[in-house]
Amino acid sequence: MSVIEPQQVSVERASLTSDELSRYLLQYILSARGVCHENALVLALMRLKVDSNTIDPQWTISDWLTCLNDHVNKINVKLNPLSYKIIRINHGIGKNIVSNKNRQNFGLFETATTMSNRSDVDQDENGNSHVILPESNRFYLYVNLTSSEQTKLATRFSQKEIEFVKWALQKFCEEGNIVKDIGSLSTPSSNLIISEVHRIITGATGNNNLLRWSRYVSFTVGSTQLLQYEHFTAIELESILIKLCEYKWFYRTSQGEYGMDLRCLAELEDYLVSTFGLSKCQNCDKIAVQGVICGSQHCLPSDDRSQLGEVPTELRIWHIDCFQHYISHVSKECDVCRRSLLENGVYMV
Repeated sequence: MSVIEPQQVSVERASLTSDELSRYLLQYILSARGVCHENALVLALMRLKVDSNTIDPQWTISDWLTCLNDHVNKINVKLNPLSYKIIRINHGIGKNIVSNKNRQNFGLFETATTMSNRSDVDQDENGNSHVILPESNRFYLYVNLTSSEQTKLATRFSQKEIEFVKWALQKFCEEGNIVKDIGSLSTPSSNLIISEVHRIITGATGNNNLLRWSRYVSFTVGSTQLLQYEHFTAIELESILIKLCEYKWFYRTSQGEYGMDLRCLAELEDYLVSTFGLSKCQNCDKIAVQGVICGSQHCLPSDDRSQLGEVPTELRIWHIDCFQHYISHVSKECDVCRRSLLENGVYMV
């Protein structure tokens, strides 16, 4: 997963109109390669209002989020004729993991001391007040609305590079169809998704002694395998992979593996489903490549059905937060096989 660092927004200390605020927010999103965490945008909006002397010290976080969404909707009205849009998308690894990764970047936002008597504001030992940012896995993406995946990629990549992207996507999806023993994972005990799923199940059952599951799948591929692509040199491929990660099409793990990042999943969703048969989350109906799979024999594809593009329709998967919602508010059993979702599931890491 890529972590978006806050960008700098430079404005003069003067009152800004609503249209000017929207324009600066769009500039901010574009400066972050078109992918911004929700809290980063809230901070940008706060800073714009502080610098232009228009901040309301009585606003709650809910007020800030409403204001942000109003500006995003206004921006989208202007972008629509250009076939672009800012969309909201929740990261599949869940708000807890995303928030932990981003907390060091966003921290607490210092504001006027008049805000210190509210529940979403913290006060330090010097009397300075800070808005407490909520946990969130929501990102805002500047996306291309054109119908063809070729057109969406063509704005940044050459035809030869697009062919490599399609080849890499096939490798990711082929890898995601292989169920592996957890012992083959390099660092299973420290894997954030495995730990988060275990925390969710423990919270839902109150049982701290439940064993962790023994299987996982991963839609990631090592750099060595990607560098085997025949139509570029290794140096050229490394440069392409860096660019793909910069624009949030791919991401790179600390182990040197690559996977599909938020922009890829959002802009190429229809292509990934129709071409490679990727399944959608049972809760939110969006592509899921990180989360949980029902691990029963009925729901998992058997060897003769697990070829690319032949994933069975009864496969049941959830994003992390969607899984927590499902077992907490819907059922602890799979709606297809009626087996427990708390035992013998499969991690998507």
